[in-house]
Amino acid sequence: MSIGTRVRQYREAKNWSQEDLAMRLDTTQTTISNIESDKNIPNSLLLNKIAQELEVDINDLLDDKSNVIFSNNEFKDSSSAIHQYRPIINMQSPELIESILKNQEQLTKLIEVQSKLIESLLKKG
Repeated sequence: MSIGTRVRQYREAKNWSQEDLAMRLDTTQTTISNIESDKNIPNSLLLNKIAQELEVDINDLLDDKSNVIFSNNEFKDSSSAIHQYRPIINMQSPELIESILKNQEQLTKLIEVQSKLIESLLKKG
């Protein structure tokens, strides 16, 4: 069962519309629809917010026991279990990189401003 299907089931259990959930998450109904129809996989931050609003553990949204099959304490198909979560990592990686780059730019600007300030103070002194 997919993340989107689980989100829909938990949302419907609360008798909420997609719009109700979207409003609680400060997002759009289209976003919720795309998640529930598996067109988009939410990043970890949004997934965490969804779990909080639906009052479920985030692992309940991620858990898919059918993809992890144990036999004699070994994975029969470990690659399917790994591939199941790869899209989440890939979805948030560009966002994480973008955030890091923005922070680096801000730090660079701050250092430049501090250097100019120190330089002007040394000239006055």
